[in-house]
Amino acid sequence: MGKLRFLPKESLMHRNRGFTLVEVLVAIAVSSIALASLYVAYDIIERRYTKLRETAIMQQTGRSVLRIIERDIRIAGFRYQDDTGSFVFGVLTDPLTISDSGDACCDEILILYDQHDELSGDTDRVQIRYWVEPYTGSKGTRDRLFKQTSVIQPDQRKDTGQKQVTADYIQDLQFVESGDAANPKSLISIYLALRTKKEYSRDILYERSGYYAGNSTINVTDGYRRSEFGSTIAVRNLMF
Repeated sequence: MGKLRFLPKESLMHRNRGFTLVEVLVAIAVSSIALASLYVAYDIIERRYTKLRETAIMQQTGRSVLRIIERDIRIAGFRYQDDTGSFVFGVLTDPLTISDSGDACCDEILILYDQHDELSGDTDRVQIRYWVEPYTGSKGTRDRLFKQTSVIQPDQRKDTGQKQVTADYIQDLQFVESGDAANPKSLISIYLALRTKKEYSRDILYERSGYYAGNSTINVTDGYRRSEFGSTIAVRNLMF
């Protein structure tokens, strides 16, 4: 039968000893460096992701807004005819009116056309207005694109519609009309530019592309990122 061995009291105390102050300080320093590295990496990735996300949203918004404006311009000048072939409201003298802002932002456009409801049998002459105005909120001052749809005929259904925000952070909006002598407004060109919500650390120069429609001149250097959109629409209903 083996003998029981007893460790010296000094050896037991040595085994149960905790970390020294130096070891704790070294562990804290290493952990701090690791956490700081992780934070820096996360911040870089988060800023890059935010930039890419804002740019994607800006581009998607620009394309969507351009399609909406195109649709409304394309129907300008439409006049509804009843079952007898008569026009309900007669001649549309000026179905498209563009207010030129010169070399600054932004142009305004008024669109007129007839709208018929098959269910109720009602016919309205509708006016759509697009314009840009400054807006100041918690994120600073920027330009907003508004749309307002109003019923101007018949008198008993006249209604000035509420203005609705169509897009935010507008940089520029231009309309240019062209055509021939018979229909000088048969083609409408649109130029739309948007910017991101935030500025980024690296400033870059932004100049309006000269091959887009419009006569505005924008030349700025800042941290915003911008996207430009352009389109030309054939207005088929302008028969005076």
